[in-house]
Amino acid sequence: MDSEDTPHQVAAGTEGNFIHPIPPPARPDLPTPVLSIPITYDRGMTDFPITRHTQSQSRPEFRIVTGDPVKVALSNAAADSMKSVAIGGERIRVPFICAVSRKGPGSRHRDVRPTYEEDFYHRSNLFYTLIQPRLGMNALAMPHYPVSDTAAVFCDSIAVCYGPREDNYEKLDPTPNLPVVLVSPVLRPKVTGNDTAFSDVEDKVCMREKICSALRICLHHEYDRVVIGDFGLGDWHRNPPQAVAEIWRDLLLFHPDLCGQFKCVVFAFVDPMQSTTQLFRDRKQKINEERRARQAAKEGTSSISTRRTLSSQPAPTDMAIFESLFDEKEIERVVEQAALVNRHLLSWET
Repeated sequence: MDSEDTPHQVAAGTEGNFIHPIPPPARPDLPTPVLSIPITYDRGMTDFPITRHTQSQSRPEFRIVTGDPVKVALSNAAADSMKSVAIGGERIRVPFICAVSRKGPGSRHRDVRPTYEEDFYHRSNLFYTLIQPRLGMNALAMPHYPVSDTAAVFCDSIAVCYGPREDNYEKLDPTPNLPVVLVSPVLRPKVTGNDTAFSDVEDKVCMREKICSALRICLHHEYDRVVIGDFGLGDWHRNPPQAVAEIWRDLLLFHPDLCGQFKCVVFAFVDPMQSTTQLFRDRKQKINEERRARQAAKEGTSSISTRRTLSSQPAPTDMAIFESLFDEKEIERVVEQAALVNRHLLSWET
C-alpha cells in the first residue's frame, strides 16, 4: 500500500478536533463496482425474528487468537470451505463484526491513535460501499450515518484488496471478500473503581443490545461462524474489558436466540499487549497528579512529588482477560452455576 494511504499519514495531515479519514480519489487498484448494497437494521434486536436452524444447545468453539481479524476470518473461511467441499458441501463464509464510529467512517478525536476501522477502510472497498447514495438521496450524503444506538449495518460482500500491516499491506490477488457487520460500541462509559464493570446500568444494557444485534444479524443471514476484534476496547472506545467479555460469553451461552446456533466464535487481537485497563489506571494517575499539583500550588509548596507511581501488579491485557473468561474450565463453571440457579428457581415454583 502506498505510504500516503495509511491511516497514520491521514491522521497526521488532518486538523480539527475530529478526524474523518476520507480515502484518496478512486484508484484503479480498488475493486469496482461495489459488491453488495449495505442494509441498515435500525433495531437489530427486533427488526426480524430468528429462526433456529438447529435445536442443539451445544456451545460454540471459542478461540482467542493473536492476529488481524479480517485475515483470521478469511483464513478460517478458506480452511472450513476446503473441508466442506471435500465432502460435497458448500463453501463457507465467515463474517467479521467490526466496531465503527457512530458519527462517520473512521471519525475519532485527533488525540486518539488510528483505529482498526480506519485501517480496514484503506485495505478494502468498505468505505466506497458505505458511501453509495440511496435512491433519491443527495450524492454527498452519508446514507448509513450517524449510526444510532440501536442500529447496525450489514454488508454481505466487502472486497479486501490488501493484507494487514503485519504483511506489509501486500496486495491480495485474487481479491477475497467477506461479510461485515458494522456496529458502534458504547463510547467511553464510566467504569467502576476496579475498572472491571460499567458504572451505569444503561451503558451495560446498551452494549449488550449492540452485541446481541450484531450476532442476531449474522444468524439472520445464515452465518454460524464469526470473528470479532477488540470490539469496544482500546484507546478510543474504552469499555471495561471484563464486562465486555462477560456480555459476549453470556449471550452466546444463554440467550434463547443465540445459544447453540454458532459453531465457532473467534476473538482476534491485533495487539496482544493492548490493555484498556492500563488506560483507565493511567487516566486515574494523571487526574491524581493534577490534583496534587493544584493542591501544591494552592499551598505554595513545591516539595510535593508528582512523580508517576508504578503499580506493583501490571494491568492485565485485554487478550488475557478474554482468555481467562473463555477458558474451558471457566465456561464449565459458569454453565453449571446457571444450571444450579435454574434448579433453585424451579424448586421455588413447585
